[in-house]
Parts: sequence; C-alpha cells; structure tokens
Amino acid sequence: MPSYFGTKLTDNTDVLINNELLVRSLVAMPDNLTLERFQQLCEITSKTTTMELVNYLINLGIGEFSDDSVAFSVKDKLDTILLAMKQGCDPERLSKKIQWNDFELFTSLLINSAGYSFERNVVFTNPRIQIDVIGFYRKIALLIDCKHWRKIHDFNISKFSSNQIRRAEVFLDKRKDVESAIPVIVTLHEYNYNFFDKIPIVPISRFKEFLQNFPFHLDALYFIQNK
Repeated sequence: MPSYFGTKLTDNTDVLINNELLVRSLVAMPDNLTLERFQQLCEITSKTTTMELVNYLINLGIGEFSDDSVAFSVKDKLDTILLAMKQGCDPERLSKKIQWNDFELFTSLLINSAGYSFERNVVFTNPRIQIDVIGFYRKIALLIDCKHWRKIHDFNISKFSSNQIRRAEVFLDKRKDVESAIPVIVTLHEYNYNFFDKIPIVPISRFKEFLQNFPFHLDALYFIQNK
C-alpha cells in the first residue's frame, strides 16, 4: 500500500483506537485530504498514531486511501459516529461534533439499512408542518422527530410529543395513501424513559433494534389511523 512519512498502511485491526481519536476524526469528514492535513485537523501530534487511526478506519470500510491521501464521504462520517457510540463514547461529546442535518441523514440511513423506504424534510402547508424523517413500513409511516441536543429535559418531552402527534395527524390528512402513522422521537443520548404517553423515545444507538421490532408491538405505540 502507499506510504505516509515512510509508514505503510496495513491490514492490522488489532490496534485499539480510543474514542477520543474517533471523535477527533469527525472534524476531517467529509473531505478528500492529504494524510498530513488529516493529522493537523485531528490535532494528533504523532505520525504513528495518525497511521494507526487511518488503518483502523480503512480496515472497517470507513474512507478510501490513495496516493498519500484519504477521502471520507458523509456516510463515512455517520459510520464513525455509530462506531464511537458502540464503543461507549459519551453522546454529549459526539453531539458537539455533528450538525442536525448529519443526525437526520444518519437516522435515514438506519431506516434504509432496515429495508424501509424513507423521506426527509417533508413540508406541508395549511397548516405548515415540517417532518424531519419519515420511514415507511408497508402502509405504516414512522414520523420521526430527530433531537441531537445534548440534553432533553422532562418538561420538553411533553411538548415534543404533542407536536409530533399534531404533525402525524396533518400528515395523514394530506397523505391518503398511508393507512396509519406512529410518532417517534429519536435522540442522540440515552433518555430516562422508553415511552412518553405511548410515544417511543429512542436513542440512536438502539434505533435499528427499534425498527426491527416495532411491528410486533404496535399495541404499545401511539398508533393513529387514517380517516
């Protein structure tokens, strides 16, 4: 493989990469940049550590390496976020490194990976509402409100839930092709509750699990039928 400062990329995935390095790498994504520039953006002092990080990401299918440069797509950034979360990275630390649209796209990709179709940033007028992400399972629509805030207080959950119910009602009135809708709130961090008045509050780390299992628990969810 091509070298960087005289060091070759390897297929070694045994090197332990800590969460701090994964979080720092997000600053360089998405982009196509030299490895030297990657090291600068990530604020890594050691060339060896930089190579270990790049090796680790590339061998996990994150990024592409060519001629002493590395390229990262938006999906690579989202995969790195998910990797950091799986390794126990503090969600509050991550939330400072991603934008709200990154989080919405990440949510959409998880829906797609579960085999569902989706729509993003759906807007209706009269009345005006905007829905972050909609996942479609057969004739059921999951109306998702993405909250990537570091913390959500208890008094806000009631407001978020009622707003999402209202969006679901308007959505069904506008979309007669959909039989029913389920309001969902997806968060970056773990929340104290799994539900609020039957509306699921799902951390992104468990969202794929939710997508796989919710059809078997419809009676436990806030289920709105189209009129």
